[in-house]
Amino acid sequence: MHDSPLNRAQAQLAELRDHWAKHGVSPSMPPVSPRDSSLPGRCWLPEPEWTSGWDAFEILRLQTEPYAYAPSFARICQIISDQWDREEIGLNYALASLPPTHPLLADFPLGSTHWFRALYVLLKVRDASEIEGWERLESDLHDWIVMFDCLRIRTSYVLDAALRLDWPYHEYSLPEAKQEPIWSFPKAMAWIATRDYLALARIGYFRRPEDEEEAVATDGVCRHNTQALGWLHTAITLEHCACDALNEYGLSALKHCTCISVAWEELVRFRGGLSPETPELVFNLQEGWLSMTWPDGADDIRFLRQDILDRWPARRTRQPEMRVTDQSTTTGEQDCRDWLAREFVADPEKRRSKKDFREAALTAFPGRLSERGFNLRVWPDLARKHGRDGAGAKKKS
Repeated sequence: MHDSPLNRAQAQLAELRDHWAKHGVSPSMPPVSPRDSSLPGRCWLPEPEWTSGWDAFEILRLQTEPYAYAPSFARICQIISDQWDREEIGLNYALASLPPTHPLLADFPLGSTHWFRALYVLLKVRDASEIEGWERLESDLHDWIVMFDCLRIRTSYVLDAALRLDWPYHEYSLPEAKQEPIWSFPKAMAWIATRDYLALARIGYFRRPEDEEEAVATDGVCRHNTQALGWLHTAITLEHCACDALNEYGLSALKHCTCISVAWEELVRFRGGLSPETPELVFNLQEGWLSMTWPDGADDIRFLRQDILDRWPARRTRQPEMRVTDQSTTTGEQDCRDWLAREFVADPEKRRSKKDFREAALTAFPGRLSERGFNLRVWPDLARKHGRDGAGAKKKS
């Protein structure tokens, strides 16, 4: 079958390989850093600068498909392969040993950034479980990352991936969340815990599952809502924790932070106590998910925004005056993309570095482009398209 998962995987991997070959980008050496046998396992590239693959997996799987390893592994691969400041600080990961692999990845040097990008592609292929050897790969990756603790990632990259929301949440969902005068139970709960409109934008509309495949918890909401709650619990724990779990348990605080349940309890009390239609939180953090029941009548529980804001007002914080280089606009970033594409064409021998392009861009678009906007939203896609993504060293002529 032409459209089989195997054919799709082969086509996507061939396209990736040809892209790098066309632009003369060769892979970096895998950063193997064997453990010191005289030190405990946790002392191998220890926290806080580094975090274990196990902790990264635990954090990310709260926001991905429940009871599936591949989506979390794909997020880890994305963190590694999409690193934008590799040229400046070095690789953001280290290996105690080379990872397990699959025959489809044979063209990509094992453990390199190219290999992790290729693995990401393979893990994201629709119906990939039908590919021979794929389930074995998933199991072996779990053992290598989780059981044998052979991967380290710089903590800041893991936290950024766990907390970051894609641009549609900022551009579309956030303005709508700010304008809504009536809030559902989940949105009111999210506000109480975070006092952040962006959390409301991520929570979205809750509903019952349409079939058994969509359900995670008994009588619970659909899987999409379960993943939204996972993000909310992560954001509360890492950015808004008031129960001191983060200080006491570090990155393991996700299993100990009670702030989301406290917010639920405050909202229930505000409404007058428990009732048959009250949605209830369902925790199974050991299995990597957090859900909520959605009984009859839950759709009818609504709150006026102002009533919630009167009881739980927005936290007033003094905003520091932004420097010009800290500001970025949508039109400024789009104009910078057009400018950068022309600059790439004008540098066919690829002599200019990313740092040089970034400094020139900030000068060309003062007040309209930030360093972060350039690094996260302007550079990655264009650099990949033009073979400037820094996934490895340029081939020598």
